[in-house]
Amino acid sequence: MKIILGDNQFFGVNHFDLEKGVQTKLKFDTTKKIEIFIRNSLSVGMDGFMINSNDKGYELITTTKFDSSKEIHYSIPYPHKYASMVNERGMMSLFGHIIKNTSFIKNLIGGIKLVATQNLKSITPLALNLEVPKNLKKGSYIYMQNIITDLLMGMGRGDILIEYIKSVSKMGYKPGIITLNPIMFDKLLKNEQDANWLKDLVVCFNINKEGFNVFPSLDAVESFIEMRPKYKLMGMSVFSSGAANIPSSINYIKKLKLDYIVFGSSRLENIKANFDLFKIKE
Repeated sequence: MKIILGDNQFFGVNHFDLEKGVQTKLKFDTTKKIEIFIRNSLSVGMDGFMINSNDKGYELITTTKFDSSKEIHYSIPYPHKYASMVNERGMMSLFGHIIKNTSFIKNLIGGIKLVATQNLKSITPLALNLEVPKNLKKGSYIYMQNIITDLLMGMGRGDILIEYIKSVSKMGYKPGIITLNPIMFDKLLKNEQDANWLKDLVVCFNINKEGFNVFPSLDAVESFIEMRPKYKLMGMSVFSSGAANIPSSINYIKKLKLDYIVFGSSRLENIKANFDLFKIKE
């Protein structure tokens, strides 16, 4: 089981304690502070880190090189980034951002294809071209955020998610999906069991002893994990956003057949203590 540093603490995300989330966001108010914390966490022994494509995350990947032996798990898109851009500086700032950070030729071809075919799947390469830093090292994981994953599943457009996974693989990266309902997502793959990209896919979802935000139910997700699909499984929210007893939560997670777990903390001593507990053999 690989252990990945999460990024919620960097951006003020805490589903259990909103005030604590605000405090941790202030602690990591610059990209440099985030970089230092990631490097210190990796030195503890973490296998890699996760970061999303908001302004700080994009800048971090664009300007910083990390130990090549450590994995980067990069998640897209970050819708709030674009909403803030338009609200604060107007639509022209959004157009400028798109022109600056994407390939004109690729977007021209993709745009023509989208208009000509009216096939929404054609927007996937455009989104990747915009969201993924050009110097993100090949072999890194690129995840679709659950806000988009679950919306597309609810709309019955799982075909767009499969196209996204294929597009990521063609770019030389490994595909990832974040979802609040891994069982529903698994049903999308029933006709893809022989796909080459399946072995590299990582599906990330909530799992914890308390069943906090575990969907559709804790029993159902435990049974799903036990099935061992052909792709890799990553557990998140393993500490119920800080509401659970940590040692008890870790003992529970260690018994599950997961390939990855991701957790974060704003304190390096907590990262080390939790990492050490995960590595203790039963």
